[in-house]
Amino acid sequence: MKVKLAFTAPFIVGGIKQVSNYIESIDYIPGNVVRAAFARYILSRCAYHDPDEIIEVDNLPRKNWVYFKDEPGCNECRLKNICQKFSDMEFSFFYPEGAEIIPMTMMICKMNPQHGLIDRLIEKPECTKCEGGKGRVESVSGYLKEGERYSVVKSFVTKTAIDSYTGTAKDGSLYSLVAVSATVTSEDSNSDSDKNVFIGEIKGVQEQDLLSVDDLRIGKYTSVGFGRCNILPQPEEETTDRKQIVERLQHFNRLYKEHNEIDDDNNYFAIKFVSDARLDFEMSDVNEYVTTEEYKKMWSKALGLSSEFEIERVYAESFNFRGYDTSKVGEDKREEPIHIVEKGSVILYKTQLDFERIADYFSSVKGFGLDLKDGFGHIDYHFGGV
Repeated sequence: MKVKLAFTAPFIVGGIKQVSNYIESIDYIPGNVVRAAFARYILSRCAYHDPDEIIEVDNLPRKNWVYFKDEPGCNECRLKNICQKFSDMEFSFFYPEGAEIIPMTMMICKMNPQHGLIDRLIEKPECTKCEGGKGRVESVSGYLKEGERYSVVKSFVTKTAIDSYTGTAKDGSLYSLVAVSATVTSEDSNSDSDKNVFIGEIKGVQEQDLLSVDDLRIGKYTSVGFGRCNILPQPEEETTDRKQIVERLQHFNRLYKEHNEIDDDNNYFAIKFVSDARLDFEMSDVNEYVTTEEYKKMWSKALGLSSEFEIERVYAESFNFRGYDTSKVGEDKREEPIHIVEKGSVILYKTQLDFERIADYFSSVKGFGLDLKDGFGHIDYHFGGV
């Protein structure tokens, strides 16, 4: 179901430390962060939780793991249903309400951003609104809202750690936090109508179960007031008509072939990542030269699609990431390094299949890569433009 997270306090999620005393929040909330918030909420209210308990999960020892203990008091617990279903629950990424991710095929005029965006898949990489009709353009990323470039509002906070022995400020412990404080701001400086609302999906649980969760805390520094939010289930939206999907795929195919002067019997279509994806490229030697064809094969294997779909082009940003897993037993809480492909990345395919069969195939494809239940690797069609 669609869910809104209405924050009553700024939040800090993820981000990379630029320097040791400066942390800036990212402007979206990954599904695994929402899952972790639910886990923390459940465990903190569980009468039978033992922080030292170790259980085996998939042949690995784990601590602070949410599972239904089936004790006498569990039947009266208001979180019983969520606790029982937790492992099967699915969490999407959450984004600012009303915002759309700009696909990485989009470009914008370098001289005047107000000239709008163009999609290099179906348009020439030049601004026709500039004088002469051939203005220079550059790649663009981020969000759009109501047709305009959009970004969240962030607030700057400076804090200091406290020495546990003296109860005073700890030497050299001054640090700065940049938190997401609003998604909508009021022009009236005396108004309290600023909103900080993110929207996504939570599956595998009923609405009444979600309503039993109050004062959820998401992200970092929750013990000092950051990340407080309320959960607001939303009415289900109508799904896109399959006939309309097929028609839009056909329309994109015509535009792409005309723009690129292609005359063959292949059908072309594109998909975009609507969340970050965790992919395993199995690179044996990163110092070895890789041809374009070999690179395409690496992508095809990592995505795991049928061989009937051949990668034509890839527009993507990626980086290596190694996070932490606090459920691991032992001193080393680090996860294995993984390759992250950023949201907004676009992959263009060609195939001999007709569009009816393309639509049938992708109707059962939730996404690509690992950790789909935590929102990673989710995809949608890209029909050109935004």
